Amino acid sequence: MASLLFYATFEIDRKTEETNLGDLITDAMLWYVTKDGVDTLGIAEENIVAITNGGGIRATIEAGDITMNDINTVLPFGNTVAVVYVTGEVLLESLEASTYSTPEAIGAFPQTSGIEFTVDTTIAYDEGEQYEGSTYYGPASIQRVTITSINGQEFDPEATYAVVTNDFLAAGGDTYYAFSVSDVMDTGAPMDEAVIAYIEEKLGGVITADAYGEARGDITIIADETEAAEEETLEPAA
Repeated sequence: MASLLFYATFEIDRKTEETNLGDLITDAMLWYVTKDGVDTLGIAEENIVAITNGGGIRATIEAGDITMNDINTVLPFGNTVAVVYVTGEVLLESLEASTYSTPEAIGAFPQTSGIEFTVDTTIAYDEGEQYEGSTYYGPASIQRVTITSINGQEFDPEATYAVVTNDFLAAGGDTYYAFSVSDVMDTGAPMDEAVIAYIEEKLGGVITADAYGEARGDITIIADETEAAEEETLEPAA
């Protein structure tokens, strides 16, 4: 496989904000599950989205020809593509929990497709009870995350959404305990193979700058501007 990937960012960004590689991977997962139609999912296409954890994206790729080994390096864990069925309320809880430390890095940080949302980091995370079998705590209330739209449609907390994700998150990995108590369908397809198929079949073997040169802008992070300005003015000691 030879293709052109316009992607160059610091590795840690995937744990703090949306990245173009995260967009590519989640677009690929979503495409892979729906490419033969959505009948097997039993849900309307506009209610199908994708999420993967930034910590599972293990490398960056520079612009130029890429190989299967490059993709394997980005996704080395052998995770498979799974689908979880959740209510909008559970989806919102999952986004709140997985960004609880933002703007500080967290491996759970969601890279997404089909979801536009805002994280207001000026509001403290309302820590609730500890998730069963986890070191993380769920939100006692939703304070920081607002879902703007789902595939361009109004978000409905009572609707059912199919979330295309990886088997680690589907089993409740990282902060995604709410996924583990939902209906789950594991496709058995390795994530790296899904991404390769997307590049070859959907993108024609070329990842252009127009498509993935920058992050799409689905995730908005509201930060404390005063604090950020103070950090910018700090000069290292001579």
